[in-house]
Amino acid sequence: MSDAIPVLLVLCLAAVFTLVPLRGPRRARRRCRETARDLRGDFRFRPIPRARPLPELSSLPPFHYGRDRRTLDQVAGAFAGLPGEVFSYTCRENGTPQWYQVAVLRLGRALPPIEVQHEPVFTSARVRYAPVDPRRDTGVPEFDSGYRASSPDERLARTLITPGLARTLLAAPEPCDWRVEGGLLVVWRRDGWSSGAALVGCCLAAVHALAPVLDLDPDQFGAPRSNPGPENG
Repeated sequence: MSDAIPVLLVLCLAAVFTLVPLRGPRRARRRCRETARDLRGDFRFRPIPRARPLPELSSLPPFHYGRDRRTLDQVAGAFAGLPGEVFSYTCRENGTPQWYQVAVLRLGRALPPIEVQHEPVFTSARVRYAPVDPRRDTGVPEFDSGYRASSPDERLARTLITPGLARTLLAAPEPCDWRVEGGLLVVWRRDGWSSGAALVGCCLAAVHALAPVLDLDPDQFGAPRSNPGPENG
């Protein structure tokens, strides 16, 4: 009996170390799936049966690392009149599944790069990422201590990286990360959003932050609401 106890302890520890790392990815997968369901049901987004790759984003976060990359649960709709697609994105790093939920909005015009990070971009000894520089403060301590806002374009930075941007993003339903690359706004959150309304609210906050250079109607922004996508055809 005394010999069996250490064996049982070893087996229990092995089970803990095996199963615990899988709980987070499973929870993230469930959140992403439920959020996509919210978008289809509450916001009239339509499912896209096959994900369309965006090769211009392959070197940018969160697509810049990992193996076995897949996109799932892809849906299409609109945010403040801008067409967009939302999908779950997963890859593996050191054998562990990584999950993100991503929204890609088409702005209708190309802009210089601008990036707002809340969670540090994944890097390791094998994975390199060069952030957009230089970092620029908004003058709002609560935002500047928790986010990194940056753009290499001086004029764009003076126009957008302001206390107004800080207040807009701090009022978003949940923290998230986003980047403008050419004519695309990419918004993502590790492990997914808590609901479709939270995702829509965060995307609207990012679009609102860009509104001064997009000539958008400010009346389109407010509490998250249905943003119907194109009808199924």
